[in-house]
Amino acid sequence: MNVSHKVIVPCARSACSRGLSLFRGFSSAVDNYDATSTVERQNELFDAEKKRQLDFVKRIEKIRVNHVGPNDQCSLAMNKYLSTPYHVAMHLNDSYVKRSALAMVNGEPWHMLQPLTEDCDLQFLTMKEEDPDEVNRVFWKASAHMLGALLQDAFKESITVIPVRSPEIPYVMGCFAYDVNLSIQWEPTRQELTSLKRMAYKMCHKKIPFERLEVRREVAEEIFANNVYKLHHLKHVDSERVTLFRLGDFIDVSDGPMVSNTGLMVPFNYSVTKVHSIDDYLLPNSKLSRFQGVSLPSDFESHHTAWAVIEDRAKRPVLLDLKPDFDNKYIPEEAESTS
Repeated sequence: MNVSHKVIVPCARSACSRGLSLFRGFSSAVDNYDATSTVERQNELFDAEKKRQLDFVKRIEKIRVNHVGPNDQCSLAMNKYLSTPYHVAMHLNDSYVKRSALAMVNGEPWHMLQPLTEDCDLQFLTMKEEDPDEVNRVFWKASAHMLGALLQDAFKESITVIPVRSPEIPYVMGCFAYDVNLSIQWEPTRQELTSLKRMAYKMCHKKIPFERLEVRREVAEEIFANNVYKLHHLKHVDSERVTLFRLGDFIDVSDGPMVSNTGLMVPFNYSVTKVHSIDDYLLPNSKLSRFQGVSLPSDFESHHTAWAVIEDRAKRPVLLDLKPDFDNKYIPEEAESTS
């Protein structure tokens, strides 16, 4: 099979028939999803909101940031609403920039690219902390978000990929996951999974930042106006503020925090290990595709034999968190009309 940078989806008669049959069962909310225009519009709105928020900073105010780590303790004058922990790391040395997975600001987990808002004590955490629980959760969230970004760009334009959600899978399960609505029923070959791994390799090498933006809920609803799954999620958000993360041109809802960039994953050790179907919790008579993966932080090395064992463990289908934990299930009118 000729494999390019895009995943080549089998076009055998049986596979196409299954995909066509499944496609006919989708609601109009899914049928009318245009990935290219949707992604472009999402990023335009994200950039516009990011600029709007920056324009609110009319006057630069200084805050006092005390670095309280075990080494290089110091006090720095930084810019309120503009400076981030990443900027603080740049004032210290290159090791903090490259290895810091997370900042603790006044004892609270803080995304490395999130602006600081007040005088604070700041400490950097790496993936080799004695108690790695917090950084493991952050790394896993970022790895799952990166998987969503991979899937958004992996398929040919004739295949519709609607991002659904990153399920809450404890990192002790040995894998992360991302659920999507695919317009075909797909069982990837080993070669096609390798193609996804090559895409991940390139993303890790580029050290793409995980951008964080906190927005009003109505702004998030406008960004995700074409995605019934995201609208369903936002409908049940209690807060009037929503946190978004962007990787490349992939935008998703996530409380975060995440690691600063994809360079904190080992390029050779980011693998998509399993694809399986789960019930669609939102649209009747439909299936979602759950993609599972596993990755290794750049602070660690793994022998290929040990990594093969880790990959094998991540191939077991994980059936946790199959739907959001909401009290009331919301089904769009378009889906109700086709049920």
